[in-house]
Amino acid sequence: MKKLLTTIFLLSAMITMAQKTVSMHMYINVAPENQETFERLEIDYWSKVAKEEIKKGNMTGWGLMKNIGLNENNSDANYLIVNTFKDLEQAFSSQANWDTSILGVSAEDISTENIREVKAIRWYQNESSIDGNDTNFTIFNYGRPNSVADFVNENKNIYRDIHISMQKNTKLDSWGVHTRIHPKGTASKASIFTRDGFSTLLDAMAYLSYKDDNTYQKMASKSKMNEILPDGFGYTIIRKTLLWVN
Repeated sequence: MKKLLTTIFLLSAMITMAQKTVSMHMYINVAPENQETFERLEIDYWSKVAKEEIKKGNMTGWGLMKNIGLNENNSDANYLIVNTFKDLEQAFSSQANWDTSILGVSAEDISTENIREVKAIRWYQNESSIDGNDTNFTIFNYGRPNSVADFVNENKNIYRDIHISMQKNTKLDSWGVHTRIHPKGTASKASIFTRDGFSTLLDAMAYLSYKDDNTYQKMASKSKMNEILPDGFGYTIIRKTLLWVN
């Protein structure tokens, strides 16, 4: 009986490990004159609708983030809405209908469609992560490595341990490495992204600042990242979490 229970436990653990969480990222541009209204509608209304969908088991999380600083191009996305799911099955077989009747309003009453422009919708899979409990600012690093598999393996087997050992010094609160599910191809730009979460903007900026004596480089002496991602990340941006519900 004991052996049977142990076998069941191991099989359950293997199944759990095989199920990778996924997320849908909606990149949005909102003009400066509409940002206050956009944020109010998303935070005061749509977050509550998302919370209800989470309670129903249709998703696991919802978040609204805003880019720090001005865009190089005013037409670029300056907001990010993230929907998270426990796996692909939940994401694509859920019965979510985003019913606004729980708030006593119609979807048209709180719509943001006329004050926003959706620039892209992308799906990602979480390959490895470090959970945090005080992430307010997140550094997103987007890139296209020569080998996605090698990039993920290095992050899981080398950099994750380094991040954990350096957390007190860097004040890193959370971390993750994600692979693009859809869309794909060279025209889709980044095939992966990593995220580094911090409590304050100061900590995030300090983390990004150049250092003559880079401890990370010394600790990652076995890494072949220079070959895997020779040109480094193509784009790095800090986003502030305006609200997260789960």
